[in-house]
Formats: sequence, C-alpha cells, structure tokens
Amino acid sequence: MSKLWNERLRRHQLNQFKYLRLIFNDNFVLAFIVLIGALGFWYSNLLGTIHHQLLLGKPIVILLLFLAVQVGGIATLLEEPDSTFLLVKEKEFYQYFKSAKKYSVFLPVVELMLVNFLLSAFASRGAGLHILDIVVIAVGLIIFKVGFLNVNLMEIYGRAKFGSLGLRLASNLLLVISLIVSTYLFSWIMIIVALVYYFFLNAQVKTLETSGQLQWKLAIETENQRMFRIKRFYNLFTDVPGVNSKIKRRKWLDSLYSPIKFQNKSTYLYLFARGFVRNNEYLGLFLRLTVIQAIMLVLIDNFYISLIVEMLFIYLVGFQLKPYFKEVMQNLMQRLYPISGKVKIANFTKLCTVILSIQWVISALAILYKFGFSLNSLIIIVAGFAVLIFVNYFYMPKQLKKYLD
Repeated sequence: MSKLWNERLRRHQLNQFKYLRLIFNDNFVLAFIVLIGALGFWYSNLLGTIHHQLLLGKPIVILLLFLAVQVGGIATLLEEPDSTFLLVKEKEFYQYFKSAKKYSVFLPVVELMLVNFLLSAFASRGAGLHILDIVVIAVGLIIFKVGFLNVNLMEIYGRAKFGSLGLRLASNLLLVISLIVSTYLFSWIMIIVALVYYFFLNAQVKTLETSGQLQWKLAIETENQRMFRIKRFYNLFTDVPGVNSKIKRRKWLDSLYSPIKFQNKSTYLYLFARGFVRNNEYLGLFLRLTVIQAIMLVLIDNFYISLIVEMLFIYLVGFQLKPYFKEVMQNLMQRLYPISGKVKIANFTKLCTVILSIQWVISALAILYKFGFSLNSLIIIVAGFAVLIFVNYFYMPKQLKKYLD
C-alpha cells in the first residue's frame, strides 16, 4: 500500500507542477505581487487607525480563525477503478490512508501558521490579545486541524458517530466554544481541549486498521470533488481536460442582446454575447475580478498603487477572455457559418470592449468615491481607459489571429 501511495503521489505532483508552471507566468506573478502589496498597504493603514481594543475585535478574530481551520482535507488520490480492482486489498488500505493523512497535514498547517501570523497584529491591537496567547491559540488550532483529518478517515470507513454531518457539527461546535473561551478567558484552554479532542479521535481511528469496511463510493466521490475544485481553479488560467463550464439559460438577461442587429456581420457578436452570459466560468471571472478591483480601489489611499490596480485589473480581465474565443473557434460546427476570420475577431473585440467598458465605469466610480473630483482621479481613470484601448485594439486582435491560424 505504501508503494501504491508513493506512485500515485508522484504522478499527482507531476500533474500539479505541469499546471502550476502555466499559472505562475509573468502576468500572474506581477498581478499577485501588486495584489499582495496593495493588501499589505491597506492592512498597514488599517492597523494605524486602531488605537484601542475594538468591541468587535475578538469576534472578528474568532470568525477568521474558525474559517481558517475549515480549509483542507485528506487527499486520498483514489480513482474510480479502485472499488473494483483493489477491493481484495480493502483491509490493507489503512496504511495507504495513514500516508495520505501525513501528506495532507502540510498545507493546512502552513495555512494556519500564515493566517495566525498575519492576524497577530490585528489580534494584538484590535482584540487585546498578548503575543503568547496568539501563539498558544495557533498551536491549539493546528492540533485541532490534525484531529479534523481523523474525522475524514472515520467518514471514509463509515465509523463517524452520529453520522458524518453530526460528527462535523460536534467538532465545529467544540472548536467555536474553545475559541471563545481561549480568546476571552484563558488561552491555554485551546491546547488542552485540542489535545483531548485529538487523542480521543486518534483512539477511534486506530480501530479502523482491522475493520476493512471502506465506504468506496463516498471516498471516491469526495476525492473527485476535491480534484474538480482544484482543476476548476486551474481552468481559470489554462485549458484543463475534463473540466466543463456550467451553462445556464439566464432568460432574464435576454434584453442585453436587443442592441445586436440581426445581420450577417453581427452573427458572431450574438454568438459570443450569448455564450458569455450563459457561461458561468467567464461571467463569474469577470464579476469576481471587477468586484475585487472596486473593493481595492475603495480601500487603498495611495495614488500609485491605485493607478497600478486600475491598469492591471483591466488588462487581466482582457487577458482572461482570450481562451473564450479559442473555445468557440474549436467548435467545428461554428465553421459552417460563412463568416470571415476578420469579422469574427472584430465581433469578439466589440464584445470585449463592452465588457471592459463596464469594468472601467465601475472602477471609475470607486476611484471618484475615494479621491473625489481631483487630478489624481482623472489620471487613474484616463490610464485605465488607455489600457482598455490598448488591450482591445492592439493586443487582442494580434493574439486572436493565432487561434484562427
């Protein structure tokens, strides 16, 4: 079983590295650096405004730490044929899952350490917690998270008391109570409760070694859902086999197409517009980036960072729309339309202009809210408009020609 796990883990990591190389390109790294810098600048300014303990300081800390513990689960790497071809090895799978649990601990622990480190400044100023209390609570949360992975194992074997949902609710309720008590009264309660919780679940998990009663369907479905979430994230940046965007009719948005004239040269404009509105992936991507950009522009006081955010996000939305054109062009049925490639590109560019213009207007409103009617606002808004023109009429047409060739 250890050999099987190592082989699957190696194959899984090679597959992940393949997509990570495509995601962490120059554009993404630049956007990520700017985003981190902007958030860091905003967080620093926020801390500068806190001079005494806030009434909601501790509840905010409790909520954020509770959400941080929910991130991550066991990566079993199970596959559909396992329930048939490895059924005879069912009793030996405990060692396989032990290896899976050891591997799955790393990312949640790093995530919890990072969240606690970043939250420590606010917890100290806004919630009145001492550094020692913050460290103690962080250690307790890590122990809790390891215990949560044991809950995953018990679900896989169908040994979760009160059912899977009941055990999860009981665990989360215990976590919330421990966070409240340790934050308001005595921080060491978190470690004490976490250790008792961990050793109790650990004793329960050890009985699974000889049970050999895997819930194959549940285990495989859970792993498939976990991998689908990862692939769906990768699919935002590159094409991932097996990940199809969900399509919704959205009849209530039909009025958006009324300005499009029913004529030969607007055939692909109508097709692109219909597809964009119905496609959850691209519509969702546009909405998420636009909302994030608007929130950042409202929160950031620095002129230069706001300028970079305005220009960068408009470019990113335009850049992320390119795969949509490729996706449509790969559909062989669309070649039945007697439309030239030049008209296709012009139609797609027109759609992108409308989309980026909506984003530009929303961002302009956020800028005016923050800086008012000033020279700084004018410079940022004009710079965003310049990027819009560059993307739609210089960058985009050249890139789209590659997909037609």
